[in-house]
Amino acid sequence: MTIEDLLKQKREKVTAANEIRDRVYKDQSGEWRGDDTAKFDALMTDVESISQQVERFAKLEAAERSLDDAEKPGERRSNPNENQRHSQSQRRPGQVSKEDRALAMHAWFAAGSPDGEGIISERHRDAAQRCGLNLGQKKLTLRLAPLSLSRDEIDVRGKVDPTLVRDWEQRLTQVDVVSPDLGGHYTVPDEMMRPLEVAMLRFGGMRQVATIIRTATGAELPTPTINDTSNAGALLGEGLEHTELDTEFSQLLLHAFKYTSKRVPVSVEYLQDNAIDFVGRIGGLLGERIGRITNTHFTTGDGNAKPNGIVTAATSSGITTAADDAISYDNVIDLKHSVDPAYRDGARFMLNDTTLKILKKIKVPQFSGDTAGQPLWRAGMAASEPDSIDGDPYTINQQVASGVSAKAMLYGLLNKYLIRDVRDVTLVRLDERYAELGVVAFLAFSRHDGDLLDAGTHPVKYLTMGT
Repeated sequence: MTIEDLLKQKREKVTAANEIRDRVYKDQSGEWRGDDTAKFDALMTDVESISQQVERFAKLEAAERSLDDAEKPGERRSNPNENQRHSQSQRRPGQVSKEDRALAMHAWFAAGSPDGEGIISERHRDAAQRCGLNLGQKKLTLRLAPLSLSRDEIDVRGKVDPTLVRDWEQRLTQVDVVSPDLGGHYTVPDEMMRPLEVAMLRFGGMRQVATIIRTATGAELPTPTINDTSNAGALLGEGLEHTELDTEFSQLLLHAFKYTSKRVPVSVEYLQDNAIDFVGRIGGLLGERIGRITNTHFTTGDGNAKPNGIVTAATSSGITTAADDAISYDNVIDLKHSVDPAYRDGARFMLNDTTLKILKKIKVPQFSGDTAGQPLWRAGMAASEPDSIDGDPYTINQQVASGVSAKAMLYGLLNKYLIRDVRDVTLVRLDERYAELGVVAFLAFSRHDGDLLDAGTHPVKYLTMGT
């Protein structure tokens, strides 16, 4: 048994687990049925066991190389760097390190700059070779994680928690570790995709509340919906037949609209002076740009060659405030109770910061004659307790409008909004466009869609500001 054999087994287990997950979210609307969970967990246990075996084999090989070096001291003293490069070049794919990936990606970025040869060292080239990365190719396909960062990886104040991000990386390491192939495909976590993921989550509120589905391809993704709310069983007399009732089946069709970060020009000097964290900074910048535009469309998109935003897809509560800068306590209560009780367990608000400021000024009398009252907005007093509006958590999303006649506040099960990501992100390097300026430019392309899963039962409703 070799490391290659173990990695082959691991890929087979991961592929089987991915098939179960894709079937659950594509064919079963995210519902784990029957023995889905048991099979998935068993595969993940096998993956973890194989990972431990790979680590043991790698340690054994390192010990064997150490013995070989000890038996040939003369050769090691005469040319230690050559022995080190030879040892590194013989690494198997499963032994590619985080440092290798960072060096390889930095070398690829620098390769297109006018002074690329002066930036890329032999160490960079060795790392690129181990990763199977061709520095001359001008386009890379990077792969997002099979499971995205979610609200579980941010703290109650809406900030990305570095500790939880590391936990997310560890889970992904156990689920899906595949070395870069000769075509330049990279898995997560790596030095660029982690900050890209974090940036997409941080910018805007939709990725913090939505259900995110990731697919390997951009084929249309149908999600079935069922509206059976008007049907009920019946009391049946002896010997009588029951009356058939039709269930309304429909489907939500998610596409894969193409987005671009636009060009990011980088000077040769910046490449030289920021060698250590350059890759992460670029990944974060690209993620911010894509995160901003997609959050806008996930919030207010009209569904015409773009995602159908949650504000667009939500249903009116029929509640309009008395003015464009005032919301009453009664307005908030009416909004909450306009949503079916089935959707109020786990519900939350979504609004922008201007609307939140209005709500923070609302005081609710607690007893007859109470002139001070208690604020409708409450600050969370414990680390795990979020701030709340009338006891329910909220998410700030600046793309939700405020002002005259605006759909200013949403309430309901916001995780009924589905975001679809295609896992492959294309990164392009433009070598010649700004060469005379000593600059090389980069841009990223990714594909996404989003819509509210509503079978006619309206899980999310909005309040309208007055005039």
